[in-house]
Amino acid sequence: MATNSKLRAALLEKTGWSAKNLSKKVQLKKRVTPMSTAEAAYILAHEAGVRIDKFLGADEVARVRALLTQAAPQTPAPSAPVRARAAKRMTQTSRVLSIAGKVRVSSTMLSSSKLSEAKEMSELYPILYVLENSMREVVRRVMRARYGGGWWETQLVSGKLKSAYHTANSRMTTEKRQRWHQRRGDDPLDYIGLDELGDIITGKQEAFFTDMLATDIDWFRHFMKELEPSRNVLCHMNPLSPTNARDLTTKLERWEELVAGSPIPP
Repeated sequence: MATNSKLRAALLEKTGWSAKNLSKKVQLKKRVTPMSTAEAAYILAHEAGVRIDKFLGADEVARVRALLTQAAPQTPAPSAPVRARAAKRMTQTSRVLSIAGKVRVSSTMLSSSKLSEAKEMSELYPILYVLENSMREVVRRVMRARYGGGWWETQLVSGKLKSAYHTANSRMTTEKRQRWHQRRGDDPLDYIGLDELGDIITGKQEAFFTDMLATDIDWFRHFMKELEPSRNVLCHMNPLSPTNARDLTTKLERWEELVAGSPIPP
């Protein structure tokens, strides 16, 4: 018997449970009294105060009532106020997000599923942080070794390189007026993002695609083309799909392998 999808949705909305949490509770209920997965879900819905007769036929409702008698013949069903308080406590608990045992956040405006999503994305952010800053460090070392300490002023003079130069300078100027907040850093490279870093690497092929990265420039362009959309989605506070999340981890591994096999200057 398949679980009534509308009743299941009403139960999740009423309790604030995640689908995974509901599955665990269903399995626990089935251990007490032999019943199907759907029947266990219906009993949980009834116990949470959901009007199951709005979703089920008379025969199914009668079956649930019989199972309730078998499961707890001596225990009266909780009163409506008790059920309401229990549901409220469960909802409040499910909407408190704890990250690494230190950061605790909650929101009355967001669903528990959205908060769970936040926890999943928090595990991806360090991957992106390490990847982008590693790329920033490679650009800094290679450009300095090839063109000297003043490379920022002498080498970014045309096309996308000039655009990266002006983007960084504009952001630095803006930050100087925001004295109430910390600065990003002391290096202009701290003021450009993944796309501009890629522009510098591909714009200075003679510096990066000989002995340094020792790879094909078309491979690198494809690498960046796939990476940048995931970076933009995540950094604009939207979730990545499981496929793109796995790909982000793979991208970091490939970048680290590339750097490890290249004579990057100190």
